Amino acid sequence: MRDRDLVKLNYFQVLDKIRVYTHSKATERFIDRIRPITDREKLEESIRLVEDFRHVVERLSLYSFEDAEELIRRTSIKDFVITVEEALLLLKIMRLVREVRRSIGEAVQTYKNLTQLTKGLYLFSSLENAIEAVIDPRGFVKDSASEELREVRHKIRETEKEVLKRLESIFSRPDADRVFSDKFVAYKNGRYVLPVKTSEVKKIVGVVHGTSSSGFTTYVEPQSVMELNNRLVTLREEEDEEVKRILKKLSSLIGEQSGKLLEAFRTLVWIDYLSAVVKFSEDYGGKFPKVGEYVELSGVRHPLLIFLKEDTVPVDIVIKGRKGLILTGPNTGGKTVALKTLGLCCLLFQSGIPIPVEDAVLPIFEKVYVDVGDEQSIEQSLSTFSSHVNNIADFLPQVDQNSLVLLDELGAGTDPVEGSALGIALLEYLKERGAFVFATTHHTPIKVYALNSDYYTPASTLFDRESLRPLYRIVYDAVGESMALLIAQRCGLPEELISKAKEVLPAGFEEYFSARATLEEYAREYEERLKELEEERKRLEKLVAEYEEKERELEKRKREEVSKVVEELKEKFEEFMFEAEKQLKSIKDKHRLRELFKEKIEQTSEPHEEGISVGDWVEFLGSKGKVLELKEDRAHVLFGSVKAWIKVSELKKIQTPPEEQQPVKVFEFKKTSPSEINLLGFAVDEALTKLELFLQEAHSMGLKTVKVVHGYGALKKSVQDFLSRSPLVVFHREGYPREGGSATSLVYLSKD
Repeated sequence: MRDRDLVKLNYFQVLDKIRVYTHSKATERFIDRIRPITDREKLEESIRLVEDFRHVVERLSLYSFEDAEELIRRTSIKDFVITVEEALLLLKIMRLVREVRRSIGEAVQTYKNLTQLTKGLYLFSSLENAIEAVIDPRGFVKDSASEELREVRHKIRETEKEVLKRLESIFSRPDADRVFSDKFVAYKNGRYVLPVKTSEVKKIVGVVHGTSSSGFTTYVEPQSVMELNNRLVTLREEEDEEVKRILKKLSSLIGEQSGKLLEAFRTLVWIDYLSAVVKFSEDYGGKFPKVGEYVELSGVRHPLLIFLKEDTVPVDIVIKGRKGLILTGPNTGGKTVALKTLGLCCLLFQSGIPIPVEDAVLPIFEKVYVDVGDEQSIEQSLSTFSSHVNNIADFLPQVDQNSLVLLDELGAGTDPVEGSALGIALLEYLKERGAFVFATTHHTPIKVYALNSDYYTPASTLFDRESLRPLYRIVYDAVGESMALLIAQRCGLPEELISKAKEVLPAGFEEYFSARATLEEYAREYEERLKELEEERKRLEKLVAEYEEKERELEKRKREEVSKVVEELKEKFEEFMFEAEKQLKSIKDKHRLRELFKEKIEQTSEPHEEGISVGDWVEFLGSKGKVLELKEDRAHVLFGSVKAWIKVSELKKIQTPPEEQQPVKVFEFKKTSPSEINLLGFAVDEALTKLELFLQEAHSMGLKTVKVVHGYGALKKSVQDFLSRSPLVVFHREGYPREGGSATSLVYLSKD
């Protein structure tokens, strides 16, 4: 799509609004590259990601972070030495990546699309520890970074003590008040010196290292400390070399993981952008349209006007059945705003950004072209009309059936007769190309053309004739008048002038106004009928809901009555058994009697009003579970983390508990070894899914270590990469020979 069309539709202004919600200059650079998506699969993937991200945005604690992409690239260069400040910057980013991963990772099982984010959020525990071990948060390399650094700094401190001791002793000489301008030790040019009055400088034997700005004080290094100062210089050079060596080693460690670090940083920027999009859209009530073959925007508002005006009037824009819309009506009636609203909403939707609409259906356009506003170019000596024509001529050859063409004030800027003819010809050309078209016009011939067209729907913006105020509503299958004469009359032009204007109107106008009035009457009647039908639909939906509620209540009462009868029968049978057992002496008879009792109970058990199927929720002895499998008259039911085979006749079907709306994760341990999982024979994706569920179950059981059997090759590498990223894993290693060797991994789980 052309950037010039995006500019005219205020696309970049909306992106600027989104920037306000970001936390990094890197995210702003990311937004600079955002453009509408034309591939349906990619767009739907982007939409699903934003929708899932809505559920985690509140739990994220994003804070500002630096643009570190170039720094991360430089760490991979040989002999690159990172600075202390740069190392602390990367440490901050690693910590933020870890926090974000933890926040999103908790929701991945529920919102699967977030997986594409978490897989790029690598953990850098070893790097974090390496940086923290070397660099103090206050911004210097720690003494403990190496034994050599500790030793050289100790020597520096001891030497400094000796220098200061000697210099301070000089202040005790009898003429100190006359010789020194102040009694403190100064530091100049990397050496300790004394502030001597310039007039008394000859009384101190040593080297001058400069004077104060006033010239009153001269800084002198006494001869007695020159050797110690020289030693300090040498020691500091050794310190600098050791610090450089330590930082170079640290740079090498970071460089080894620069690839993953760069991917994690880019994912962090992506997450920051998604957070900005969600928060921005929430501020104006944005939602995603459905993808369809027509245009239908109900209650849509211009995304920028919402921020400028609180009382932005929503409008309905429909291009359905036909692929073109010709919108007419007076000036300031909202025609241009409606046209730009459609164009901008299409662009935002295809950029994966929700739009302010109550309900919507939109196609996916490969190209959006717009001709709107004053196109006059003084620099190119082009009139408004010429500039419009140049713009249209530029995009016309590229128009096809997957294009949206927006034309404001079609036929304007030149002679009305010729302009109308050119406008109609252009509409016919776009019809042949099969493009979606939204055009506005004041020209009567174009209005009449729309009335007779099978490709374009005529529509008009409503205007209050009494107050001459726009109503910002679109009426379809109607054409509107420009109301120039009425507006001129209300503005104070003489009545005789208005009458004369009416006299010179062409004869065809009378026929046109008659047709327009008839169509408007039909449109008003249609809207009233539509409103009545909508109210009737809502009433019927309410009645259906009430009927279903009463039906459920009757079924509930029926089940309660049946249960009551069954309980009474059970009590009578129990009394019967008690009395009979006192009379019977034969064990065989007792056994037969008890079997008879069971048969009676089964015969009088509550009948199932509907069969139990896989996936249904059931109740057994007060416990609620989910049916996993059915075999003949028995069901395999999951109660929490326990499975059991139970007779179907002993189960009671219930509604899905509210807390169990999401799919239940089921994982069975080996009965003999609950701390071990064997992934051999599984595909990588299936193996990782089973491993993730296994780790969660083991963690919830409080296990400290578990064993994973993965074999060799691609599965082993995938498993170890997964373990490195898992927030549940503290440490993992290959098994020792007695534990299964390198075909296994021992995993140590976190406690919390």
